[in-house]
Amino acid sequence: MPSNPFTDPHWATSVVDAIDSFVVFVRDRTTKPAVVVLRALIFGTMALVGVLFVSVIFLIGLMRALNSLLDIWWSRDTAVWASYFIIGAIFVALGALSMRQRSPRD
Repeated sequence: MPSNPFTDPHWATSVVDAIDSFVVFVRDRTTKPAVVVLRALIFGTMALVGVLFVSVIFLIGLMRALNSLLDIWWSRDTAVWASYFIIGAIFVALGALSMRQRSPRD
């Protein structure tokens, strides 16, 4: 009698396969997208922190190099404020360029 599950020898494996396929389907629809989003957030945050760290270290090195370079011609105090002025002027110029490239309002 094939319709009776107690006499069918493959009944247990077919039920387990059906449950397994349902669990895999639900996991593919729910857990995998959540894992992808969380990995993107975590690795994106790690990359952002790394970029910020490298940029701060680069700016510190640039400031120190400019101080040392200007120290050749001027006194230490003049070299320090001149290097601040030069780096500030570079940032102002980059900001002005960025503001010029923005899209106009309607």
